[in-house]
Amino acid sequence: MPANLPQIYHKKEEQLRFAGSIVEKISILKEMLAVMPKHKGTDHLRAELTRKIATLKKEAKKKPQIQRIDRYSVPKEGIGQAVLMGPPNAGKSTILSRLTNAKPDIAIYPFTTQKPNVGMIEYENVQIQLIDTPPLYEDFHPPWLLAIGRSSDILIGVIDGRKGENSLTHLLKHLKEGKIFLQTKIVYQGEELLPKSGFIFVTRAEQKTLEELKRKYEERLNIIEFSLSGNYQAVKKKIYDSLGVIRIYTKPPGKDADFTTPVILEKGATAQDAAYEIHKDFAERMKYTRLWRGDYNPRQVGSDELLEEGDIIEFHSR
Repeated sequence: MPANLPQIYHKKEEQLRFAGSIVEKISILKEMLAVMPKHKGTDHLRAELTRKIATLKKEAKKKPQIQRIDRYSVPKEGIGQAVLMGPPNAGKSTILSRLTNAKPDIAIYPFTTQKPNVGMIEYENVQIQLIDTPPLYEDFHPPWLLAIGRSSDILIGVIDGRKGENSLTHLLKHLKEGKIFLQTKIVYQGEELLPKSGFIFVTRAEQKTLEELKRKYEERLNIIEFSLSGNYQAVKKKIYDSLGVIRIYTKPPGKDADFTTPVILEKGATAQDAAYEIHKDFAERMKYTRLWRGDYNPRQVGSDELLEEGDIIEFHSR
């Protein structure tokens, strides 16, 4: 029986390649187990991952000092996790306070943020986790901090526009030291870095500086001005769009669709992926699916039907 692993499993598998510590590896392996469907086709793989976790735990006990570098980790909440990273006094804490209900310490002096601060972005009928992290600079880019960036769904670089390109260059350099290649518009083809979707917020930027950055990095990154009096709904939409997910809605047979709690899937997901997301065992019993899209009448689709944002699906089981 084929494994039929969901998309999120393969995403975690790639993150595992770049994990920098035992604790980070164990965390990713546990997430891979959690999203893996339970059936005969995955029994061998499940046992293999369980053995890897046990081996890593034994190794961690022999080398307890390794765990000191993982001082902070942030459990994921909401439909996705976005992480703010940048140099001192770039404006990360201010962005967190503008987009969420979090109340981080904000001061004119650098290094106010000593540990990750977490808030939740309210966007339409979903929530997105936003994390403000301690600043990255020449003498401070610890493994635990870069591990938060690697495990995130998207990474948002934040730089002070008054410092120009130099600030962005240093940020990308520190991310590279953490095996991270931040990108928006291209697909990184190398093997030594983890491609990470994201973009750059520029604060306090003059128009000339902003245009220069956009022109120089247009093939790799979206450079976006973050204004303290800006349209935050548009910013929230940008973050949602960057997550690479879609919202679909379920409809029990004979009842109305539930539009309050969407099912969140990665773009390119199929009806089969949606069934796995609802319940791991449910997909095995799926007989057929009815789909509503836009104003069109419902139609019966197969398990490999690609889903789109706003689709309504009705599952029928054996």
